[in-house]
Amino acid sequence: MKGRSLYFVVLIVVSSAIESHCQETVFALLKNDLVLANEYFENENYGKALELYSIIARKSPSREIDLKIARSYHFLKQYSLAISVYEKHLPSLVAADLFYYAEAQSGISNYEKAIESYQHYLSNTPDDPFIIKKIWRLNNVQFLFEDSAHYAVKPLTVNSQFGELCAVPYKNGIVFLSNRKGVNPVEKLNASRHTPLYKMYFSKVKQDTTNYDSVYFETPSNFNKAKYTGFQAGPLDFYNGEKKMVFTSTAGRKAKGAPQTLKLYFAEYTNNDWKITSTFPYNSEQYSVSDPAISDDGKVLFFSSDMKGGYGGKDLYKTELINNQWTKPANLGEIINTPYDEVFPFVHNGTLYFSSNGQAGLGGLDIFKMELAANSDEPQNLGYPLNSSFDDFGIVFDSLNNHGYFSSNRSNGGFNDDLYEFDMDLQTYPITISGSVKYKEHSWSDSLDLKIISNAKISLIDNVRNLTIKETTCDADGNFTIEIPYYSKYKLKVAGEDNDENFVSLELPKHKRSNHEYEIVIVKDAFKLNTN
Repeated sequence: MKGRSLYFVVLIVVSSAIESHCQETVFALLKNDLVLANEYFENENYGKALELYSIIARKSPSREIDLKIARSYHFLKQYSLAISVYEKHLPSLVAADLFYYAEAQSGISNYEKAIESYQHYLSNTPDDPFIIKKIWRLNNVQFLFEDSAHYAVKPLTVNSQFGELCAVPYKNGIVFLSNRKGVNPVEKLNASRHTPLYKMYFSKVKQDTTNYDSVYFETPSNFNKAKYTGFQAGPLDFYNGEKKMVFTSTAGRKAKGAPQTLKLYFAEYTNNDWKITSTFPYNSEQYSVSDPAISDDGKVLFFSSDMKGGYGGKDLYKTELINNQWTKPANLGEIINTPYDEVFPFVHNGTLYFSSNGQAGLGGLDIFKMELAANSDEPQNLGYPLNSSFDDFGIVFDSLNNHGYFSSNRSNGGFNDDLYEFDMDLQTYPITISGSVKYKEHSWSDSLDLKIISNAKISLIDNVRNLTIKETTCDADGNFTIEIPYYSKYKLKVAGEDNDENFVSLELPKHKRSNHEYEIVIVKDAFKLNTN
């Protein structure tokens, strides 16, 4: 009996030792996973960090790991998932997580909850001017929708199920970035998102022959194929009559454990190919330099960077080419830059356009503008529909000045960005036009021979619908006013007192203008009944 009891004791001791060893092994593995996950997170590889945090949470759930998962979701722009994790730990969130929670609520247009969360954040971090502005903006968010009728926004047909962003006008089309899958059997992948890396594409713009007001984009093709320096292509800009460009790229292989930084490179089009001519002297292995916007003469360069000495996050900088040397980058200052991110600068007619998630807006990155000559003014939010609760960025104008492109993830969220085109300063309806009706006897008559048509009946005809929409009558001096209810293709029928009917086309401007005065001149011997 004594020997058997001793045997049982030995078994119990051995069993306890094995169990203890297994527990230590599991804890060691979890500890190693946590160290690696934290390393991924610090290097902004949120996708890999999230994978490991999720494994740890299943084996050993804790509040600490939950919050790391929520932060990873936030930086991956998966706001609904971030919110669902954060809400398990309300109201005990620390200030940083309260901020991320509020930002996520704003990112899904839950503005009432976002305001409440920002206010809770302020109770922990009082007098934060940026949060106070965000609360004021969301309490007065209706102001950002006031001019929406003056804009038209639509997605480009080049968009795919992958990401498309940062279109730049080039020759008779656009150059843009996309991480769509290529034809190569082996694709290099973005480690943090497990998606193909971004490359440059070109798509030609063609006029739609069936609709004069519309254009379409041809199937995209590789642009500058394999000419950028590293694995990932970034935003670019052309200058010197589109013969030169400055573009963003990773520098290829990086040291183990080091973050992958973005750098700027200059290239020139020679012998039917783009050749890299130089690198930006302020590139670094310690910080990224990206989002270039350069003057056409190549002497003034704006960019975004997370270099030390800024206001936090990514700031906007300016440098000038003097005596063939780039000056030390100058931070654009605290009116533009915030403790958060300012990115994607673009200069057009003396106005700086950029995106920010620190300036008060609708949520995520919003597009702002600021006159460069008025440094004391605050940046102006461009409002809806250019901005949304999602990320809106990378705005550029083409040669028309009231038409351009921007990028947004408003359709699918996350990093699945799409390209959009916009028209601005559109004429809104209804509008009232006024004018006068006159005639001359012969087409070769001088304009001094114009005579008034009194008391003519004028009918507004919608050519598309073939309907008479409005009618009015001229006064004794040939003057008239008539309301145009909506945009269409119109003609006016003018019936004089002698019952002659004449038709004239009415060209309405697509974009807003202050003067809507029309002079209608009818040539008597050219036609009695003109139906053109």
